[in-house]
Amino acid sequence: MTDERLRELFDDLAETLPEGSSRADELWWRGTRSRSRRRWTVAGAVALVVAGVVVFPEPVERGVAVAPAPAVDTVGGAELPALVTALPERWADIPVVTAVPGPVLALAEFGDGRIYALKSGGRIPLDVKPPLTPNSLAPDGTMAAFPRKDEVVVVDLVIGQARRYPVPGANEVVLWRGERLLVEQERANYLLDLATGEARRQRYKGFTGVAGFRDLRIVSGKGGRTVIQENGSEVPLDVRGITDGPGEHGWQRDGLVATSAAAHSYLADAATGQVIRTLRCEKSCPVRGWLGHGTVIVENEGRLLGWNIATGALSRVADLPDGVAAYSLRGG
Repeated sequence: MTDERLRELFDDLAETLPEGSSRADELWWRGTRSRSRRRWTVAGAVALVVAGVVVFPEPVERGVAVAPAPAVDTVGGAELPALVTALPERWADIPVVTAVPGPVLALAEFGDGRIYALKSGGRIPLDVKPPLTPNSLAPDGTMAAFPRKDEVVVVDLVIGQARRYPVPGANEVVLWRGERLLVEQERANYLLDLATGEARRQRYKGFTGVAGFRDLRIVSGKGGRTVIQENGSEVPLDVRGITDGPGEHGWQRDGLVATSAAAHSYLADAATGQVIRTLRCEKSCPVRGWLGHGTVIVENEGRLLGWNIATGALSRVADLPDGVAAYSLRGG
């Protein structure tokens, strides 16, 4: 084989290589490792031909990407910068009022046993009894749902009217699904249509739903694996080193799921199950929702913190007084 023929062979092989370079700083990592392997495989074959040695390279597994380790952030004891939001910074200082303009930002059960609608100018008492669940407030802040035995009470926060929907069983959790509610209890789940009042029993049960429009669930699958399920399909959720089970309710936004278990919170891609970021804390830091597209709200030691999912930076959103027994935040 002549030098000229070798150069022609090399040029032909080089044209098969994909253009572009891997994006190591991409948050959602997609298969760049497989492209790199193809380059080295082709280059190695050319080098062996040039050396005059005919060797068949070992088979290379293609199309399989090894996910990078998730970024790890930590809640420390240092003073955190304040993050300015619509939420009042110090809930203990919010005055009680009978009416005040503006949107409802949160619901909270205070030490007097009453549930209040929190606005920027004050808190308004609601004519509804506890308990209050973390997902009671609708994402747009106009309605609130309260699970009760054999019924769900839905309050229109704009006009102040309540409606009772019959749902059989010991209802404990509600998750908003647009104009419907997923009602969870230990022995059954129901999808409640607020327009028709129909409560349709689901094929699953327990407390595995993810807050948000899509019908996502985080469950323990076959072999003890943790998986994300949606409409009969599932993807494995790699939570090794984070937790040994599904953990608490998750919160979804923009194709991501934020949830918590034990002393960790974590962020995962709902489509692939890949964990992107984790947040470690000494005791617990349960996820309480989203603030805009890029910030997850977590609770830690009597305060609400903003967790930036791009940088991992933490900031202080609000201080919770000891008298607040439960609360539900409006989706940001």
